[in-house]
Amino acid sequence: MGRLSRVYVGLIKRLFRRRFALAHLTKVPLVGSTIRKTLFDGDDMMVLPKDAVAMESVKRTVAIEPDISVEPQDVVLPSAVVEEFIRRAEDHFVMDFCICRKSNECEDYPRDLGCLFLGKAVKNIDKGLGRLVTAEEAVEHIRRCREAGLVHLIGRNKLDSIWLSTGPKEELMTVCSCCPCCCLWKMLPELSQHISERVIRMPGVDIRVDTDLCTGCGSCTDGVCFVNAVSVVDGKVRIDGAMCRGCGRCTEACPASAIHLDISDRAYVDAAIGRLEGLVRLGPGNEERGNGKSDQVV
Repeated sequence: MGRLSRVYVGLIKRLFRRRFALAHLTKVPLVGSTIRKTLFDGDDMMVLPKDAVAMESVKRTVAIEPDISVEPQDVVLPSAVVEEFIRRAEDHFVMDFCICRKSNECEDYPRDLGCLFLGKAVKNIDKGLGRLVTAEEAVEHIRRCREAGLVHLIGRNKLDSIWLSTGPKEELMTVCSCCPCCCLWKMLPELSQHISERVIRMPGVDIRVDTDLCTGCGSCTDGVCFVNAVSVVDGKVRIDGAMCRGCGRCTEACPASAIHLDISDRAYVDAAIGRLEGLVRLGPGNEERGNGKSDQVV
């Protein structure tokens, strides 16, 4: 099994820079449906906004609406979604490298901060690719990823269960920590809608542009959005709402503070956990440790 995983790693490295051309094949009749069934069947991945961006959204909302009953320090941040499932999982595995950044020879973000995998299937992962860790070590790993400027994607990804040779996709939860330049999911705009719609924005999160503040400088378009949802049209920023996955990178990049991430649902973390919790069997007894509600606050 370990030898097979290494074969897949070598294949991914060779094909990685051709992923956009390969993604186009998913739009070809018959070929596309075969690819979707073979590699993406049952996928459900969620992009989580950066914690710092979410907190700024809460601070802004409280400042604008002083009569609301929530305080910034009482708000649960997006990373709590990952930490909830870490607590529920019996088993945790951290990759020693990010296969995307390593394949793309990334120079801007750490290559040694790889994916975190949860669930009993991680016991089947080749130990030459990473290591089993405790829940505390897993939490520390994702903290390091956030501090490096990476964005979390969490959910079920059939492709991971294939190249890691773990067995059923329902027994493996993936937590990616992605940079904007090398993420596998940069190919979303090139994939068929049937596949791309399986990578979603976090419930209750929206992005909007204050056109009065926007100067059209383009800072938010220069290698910032990993799905090319941001552009400048007629001197103002335009965000493709259908393509945007709400990571919040563009809000950080805007020097005029014209792009805002809005949290329209105060229970957005619970909504995210509710959507994800049925995707993967994390281990016996996880129902007792987690009930879909996160109590971690800032």
